Amino acid sequence: MRVKIDIRVVRTPALIALVAAGLCYGSLSGSGWFRETQEKEWQRQERVAREMMLKYQAAAEDVQQIAVYYPRFKNYKAQGIVGVEDRVLWVESLQSQARALQFVSLTYSMAPPAIFSSPRFGKLVGADYYGSAMSMDMGLLHEEQLINLIAGLQADAKGVFSVDECTLERKGKRLDRSGDAANFTGHCQLMWFTIKGREGHWGESS
Repeated sequence: MRVKIDIRVVRTPALIALVAAGLCYGSLSGSGWFRETQEKEWQRQERVAREMMLKYQAAAEDVQQIAVYYPRFKNYKAQGIVGVEDRVLWVESLQSQARALQFVSLTYSMAPPAIFSSPRFGKLVGADYYGSAMSMDMGLLHEEQLINLIAGLQADAKGVFSVDECTLERKGKRLDRSGDAANFTGHCQLMWFTIKGREGHWGESS
């Protein structure tokens, strides 16, 4: 039995069905693309949020360290340990101690500061140790004056120093009790230390 189909009758429904199928496919494809785009954007935002959190944590740690160490740094600068050496204050402290201890005579000289290195010192980041050598020759009434001078400088002087060498020699067999002449001659070599930043660190002037 033959069935005759009139193309003109089924053409319109067929076209409608094809268009509907295309729209459905396009809708499904579009929703998939939209979902993929949204997922990528969410991943990007999550990555940015993680990076911001890491930066925030690093900044918070830096602020915490500044709060701990900056007061110490300021204190070291106030003590003359960090920064440009204050040679005038070193000399004034030496002269003040010599007057208080009633030295018979005192002469001194200071070498220019130079980078100091020693196996006992570690390496500093962005900074160097500097040492300024001070040589002193003294006329003393008694040997205790030399000990008191070093103790007085350690207590009152602005800065840090080490005693590299000290010698004491008696001038005669009999001591002069008048206080006008030296009974001992003393010689000391001190090394004054400072820590300086490199390339203008810490706001130092060159």
